[in-house]
Amino acid sequence: MKLFYHVCLIGLLLLSAAGLRAQNTTISGTLTAPDGTPLIGATVQQEGTSSGTVADLDGNYSVTVSGPDATLIFTYTGYKTVREIVGNRTTINLVLAEDAETLDQIVVVGYGSQKRSDITGSVSSVSSEDLEKAVFTSVDQLLQGRSAGVQVTSSSGEPGSGATIRIRGNNSISGNNGPLYVVDGIPIAGSPNFNPQDIANIEVLKDASATAIYGSRGANGVILVTTKRGESGKTRIDVSHNTTYSEVINTYEMLNGQQYAEFRNEANRDLGQPEPFPNPAEFAGQGFNWQDEILETGQRSETGISLSGGSENVRFFVSGNYLSDNGIVKGSSYNRGTIRANLDMDGLNDKLLVKVNFNAAHSQNQRAITSSRGFPASAGPIFNALTSEPIVPSLTYSGFTGEGNQFYNPYLEVTEQDDRQFLTDLVASTEATYKITDRLSYTFNGGVNFTLNNRDIFTPKTVGTGINANGQASNSRGQGYDYIVSNYLTYDDIFRGSDHALTAVTGLEYSEFNNYSSSSSTSNFDIETLGSDNIGIGTGDVSVGSGRSLAVLQSGFLRANYAFKDRYLLTATIRADGSSRFAENEKWGYFPSAAFGWRVSEESFMADNSTIDNLKLRFSIGETGSQSIGSYQSLARYGTATYGVGGIETLAYIPASVANPNLKWETTRQIDLGLDLGLFKNRLEFIFDYFKKTTVDLLQSISIPSQSGFGGALVNFGSISNEGVELAINATPIATSDFSWNTGFNITTYKTKVIELGGDEEIFGPGLGVNVFGNGHIFRPGDEYGLLYGFNAIGLIQESDFDGDGNITVPIRNNDSRLGAWKFEDITGPNGVPDGIITNLDRKVIGNPNPDFLWGWNNDLNYKNFNLNFFVQASVGNDVYNTIGTAVNSGFNNNEAYKNQTVDWYENRWTPENPTNDIRYPSINSSSPPVANYMVEDGSYIRLKNISLRYTLPLANSVLSSVQLYLTGTNLITITDYSGFDPEVSSLGGNSLAPGVDLGVYPRQKGYTFGANVKF
Repeated sequence: MKLFYHVCLIGLLLLSAAGLRAQNTTISGTLTAPDGTPLIGATVQQEGTSSGTVADLDGNYSVTVSGPDATLIFTYTGYKTVREIVGNRTTINLVLAEDAETLDQIVVVGYGSQKRSDITGSVSSVSSEDLEKAVFTSVDQLLQGRSAGVQVTSSSGEPGSGATIRIRGNNSISGNNGPLYVVDGIPIAGSPNFNPQDIANIEVLKDASATAIYGSRGANGVILVTTKRGESGKTRIDVSHNTTYSEVINTYEMLNGQQYAEFRNEANRDLGQPEPFPNPAEFAGQGFNWQDEILETGQRSETGISLSGGSENVRFFVSGNYLSDNGIVKGSSYNRGTIRANLDMDGLNDKLLVKVNFNAAHSQNQRAITSSRGFPASAGPIFNALTSEPIVPSLTYSGFTGEGNQFYNPYLEVTEQDDRQFLTDLVASTEATYKITDRLSYTFNGGVNFTLNNRDIFTPKTVGTGINANGQASNSRGQGYDYIVSNYLTYDDIFRGSDHALTAVTGLEYSEFNNYSSSSSTSNFDIETLGSDNIGIGTGDVSVGSGRSLAVLQSGFLRANYAFKDRYLLTATIRADGSSRFAENEKWGYFPSAAFGWRVSEESFMADNSTIDNLKLRFSIGETGSQSIGSYQSLARYGTATYGVGGIETLAYIPASVANPNLKWETTRQIDLGLDLGLFKNRLEFIFDYFKKTTVDLLQSISIPSQSGFGGALVNFGSISNEGVELAINATPIATSDFSWNTGFNITTYKTKVIELGGDEEIFGPGLGVNVFGNGHIFRPGDEYGLLYGFNAIGLIQESDFDGDGNITVPIRNNDSRLGAWKFEDITGPNGVPDGIITNLDRKVIGNPNPDFLWGWNNDLNYKNFNLNFFVQASVGNDVYNTIGTAVNSGFNNNEAYKNQTVDWYENRWTPENPTNDIRYPSINSSSPPVANYMVEDGSYIRLKNISLRYTLPLANSVLSSVQLYLTGTNLITITDYSGFDPEVSSLGGNSLAPGVDLGVYPRQKGYTFGANVKF
């Protein structure tokens, strides 16, 4: 029924075009420069329609228009745009005049904009045209693989899930490593929540010269998002609708009913226990495949409408969008509605420009994956779908197994647990620029970001942790509002009319961050009907909490851009930030930068070079900072505790943290060497950058003597460095009147190293699971960031490892000397030499979660009214902890209710008849696996991220300007050696201390989208 609805909707959009075709006329001609050079790839388009073409290698073109009243627009980068009314002509030849003002693309930078040729820092751009060819839910997803130096890792395939973004690596160990988003001039905390189709372009600021204007918030890079705005002229209406059907990319082959019965019998015989299944053959063709029971075909639909237009003095852009995404895990869904209104107004004889922006977004998310990762009750439905026993009485069974163990039903977890998250996000801003003189302007920019984040969870007594708790519920409420006010002056072209050009920006800024939170939880629900909507009917212990925090940031900044003869460039920036988060005498930080550029192609000795059109050398150096800690961290804080007096609980206030009067900023120092090269009329472009940055005074917790009464303190200790290379190549290999091919390739390689840790020899990351696996990451001076750390299994114990008296002759762990058990490398002991016993001292580096390099390749092919776009993205050289793979490939001796195994392990496991030495196949009843190299897999992959075929109907009339149909595939092909659901995984989300962990994340999916865009 839903499919019928979507087909009908798109059909109605197409039928609205019926009968509106006008009499078409073909216009042809030649486009040249003043010197007679053909303008290869020049664009010819009928105004108000999508009917257009590009000039071929000889500058020739041919285009179909609606008739004599049609207006053709001729455009070419670096030349003035020409509009021509067709009239009775069939041939239009033009010589386009050069236009120095439009020679350069305008790039948005902090508190202003610049011509790209004048940019001295490292800035990359992503345009709206790049974004229209794929299916995105959030802003952070669309950057993956499209910008050199930017690593994007989706935490999971869950509807509405976000992504972790790193620009040129990690800068901190304990602090935040995510970039700053600035939307229409307003900094946003976290990732912005709005419709990605509203984006006009994105600029990624990467080096210190580009980011220093944002000071303490720019250390991790800055992503500038500019949304669409209205243009004067007729009102334009765009309507779009698309539907996506998706399925899981990969699954595990688990034991079926009969295989599982045979496996359990063998396990019990090995332990000298009775066989639980006397006749395994009776389960032939039986047993639940829990993956099939919880996974289904996902469906995503999105409908949007936008209106834009206006007069010369008032312009508007208004849009609305509704997204409904039902995921591939049953019961999971994400629904979001957004509204945007952008208004531009000119006044006072064009001296005043006012921009008003408003965006409202509300989403409802039915979650499917728990975050606690406790085993087994809260391990999550994906983990339990793999490990759960297949032989149970019914699909909805939640009792005990035949051996008396509690069964945690993954199907009930996705169908009966209620986990709802509600997010409301309002962003409003006003920017007013007044021209005091022709060269001097004043800008006021003020904005507010209001967020409500509520989550209600109810786990009934049939599901996971709710079983022993007789049902449990929790409510959490978060509310935040941030506001910012900026006032700055811009003096443009101070030495107008000379060989010198100087533009300066200086201003003051005030930001305030307010957060409120509350939570409550209880258990023991005799009546479950109301769930979390009335947790007061739970009779268990009640937990209630609330909190509030306030932080203030005051800033001043100055930037000067100087150019001599438009070839020697200098940018100097300094920003001062004062943050309430730091100690009284360390609240202010100062962040300077300088950048130099030499446009070699503008030198007189390059004048006769017909090959090189643009050659620019760049160098930048500077500092940025980080204040990514909680409020009040430098102060001595108090907490509460209860103690008994005379049998009565009494509340006490106790010291909770030690004060640090010297707590200050993390500081990142960075240098960048860059080269921009354009060849053959800029049909071939190279952008190269080498960077090195060092972060000092790391904000991290250290241990202090226990007699102090505190476990640790937040201090500035340690440093880390990032060093790498970025290369982007853009080309137009083919450009004819009927066919064109544009391609872009980018590749990044960098290394993040720990330099020092303030006296600590090493820092360990968190446990990979709450109560399953231990620490798996290590940070040590001289090593790369966050290396995988554990035991090194070198084989399986064989009969030859025992002497004639039956004594084991190889080192063992926890006295485990069973045949087929893991043998581990004995590295060292308490005295610094191997001691014949496997202990935690025998752990070593066993992998690297950091990729050797990342690359992306985008291609756009146009043939008449057809467009084919495909985008390939890759991560190479990174390792992944496949912990869930180990859990189902080890035959470990644990509760039989959640120990199903893969067919691969069962058929290749160590047995006396198959004495394999492959560490992937230990014998049955192995001990619970410690973190070791058998968990580590190569997470490299190459993925056809997106392929889209679009056809634009050649319409030209007074009602419809274009109708475009498209079919898009997402994640259709993934080339990888990783055995899990998907190599792009991060079960622990954005935790910088634990990258590359797979604990049974929500599977990523491949999808097929069909849709239509109609422009009125």
